[in-house]
Amino acid sequence: MASLKIGNDTEDMFYENLSLGLAKVLNNIPRITNVTLEKRLPCEKAQVTAWESRHNVYLPDDMKRFYLSTDGFNFYWSYQYSPNDIRRVGHIHFPHLIQITLVRDNIDTILTVSPNTTLTVPPIIRQSNYVDMSSGHLDHLNLNSRSKIFELSTIANLAKVCLVYETPESSSPKIFLLETNSLRWQFLAESFTEYLRMSIAHLGLPYWELCFSSCGLPAWTEQLFLLLAPHLLEKNDNRRLKNIVCINENPPYNVLDPAVFRTKLRCSRQTQKMRLNN
Repeated sequence: MASLKIGNDTEDMFYENLSLGLAKVLNNIPRITNVTLEKRLPCEKAQVTAWESRHNVYLPDDMKRFYLSTDGFNFYWSYQYSPNDIRRVGHIHFPHLIQITLVRDNIDTILTVSPNTTLTVPPIIRQSNYVDMSSGHLDHLNLNSRSKIFELSTIANLAKVCLVYETPESSSPKIFLLETNSLRWQFLAESFTEYLRMSIAHLGLPYWELCFSSCGLPAWTEQLFLLLAPHLLEKNDNRRLKNIVCINENPPYNVLDPAVFRTKLRCSRQTQKMRLNN
C-alpha cells in the first residue's frame, strides 16, 4: 500500500527514522491508501551558509542538520471514502530551504516612517502576547524592528506557521502560528524538531495546526480526527468550544443537493377520490 521508493537500505532507514515509522502506522489503518514519501537530495553546506548570510541569522542546529540531510520533506496519503472515491487528505510538508522566506504579506516587520517623522509599529509587532498551550500561561514575544519572522507554511489563508527570531542573534527560534485575520500569536513548538514530531503525531491530518488556534478546526477536518485519531481531540476537549471555521475550499467529501429532500405536495383524501373518479 505504501509507495516508498528508496534507493538503498541506508536511505530507507533514514526516512523511516525521520518519519518515526509513520508509514507503517498509516498502512495499518483501514481505508488509508497511497502512503507516499518523496525522496529529496540534501542541501549543500554552501546553500545553508548562503541562506544564513542572506537573512543575517543562523539556522538552529536541528534544522540545519535536517536540511543537510534532505532539502525539505513531503509526505502524503489518501483516504478511501468509497470504492470509487479515493482522495488525498493527509499531508506533511516542509519547503525547500530556498522557499523559506520572510513574512511580508500585509505584515511587513520593517518599521515605517509616518508623515510627522515618528516611527509607527505595524500591528504584528504590537500584538506580541501569546498563550503557551503546554502550560496555559500567558507569555510575551519581544518583537521589534530587528526581529525575523520566516514562513514555513500557510493554512488555508487563515494562519501561517512561522519560525520566529526575536533577534537575529537568537540561536533558538521558536515555532508560532500567526492568525492572519487577528494577527494573534499562538505558540506551537519550542524547536523545529518538536514541530516535526507534532506533525507526525497528528498523522499529517489537514489543518491540524488549527487545533491550537482561537478559531479551531473546520467541521469536516474534525470529523476526520474523530474517525482516525479521536485521542488527539480528547486531551484538548476545549477546542470544541471554539468557533467553526468556514473555509472557501472544497472539502474531500460529496455535497448533498438540498433539492433531494423536496417532497411532493400533500393532497386531501377528497381530492384523491375526485382524481380517481375522473
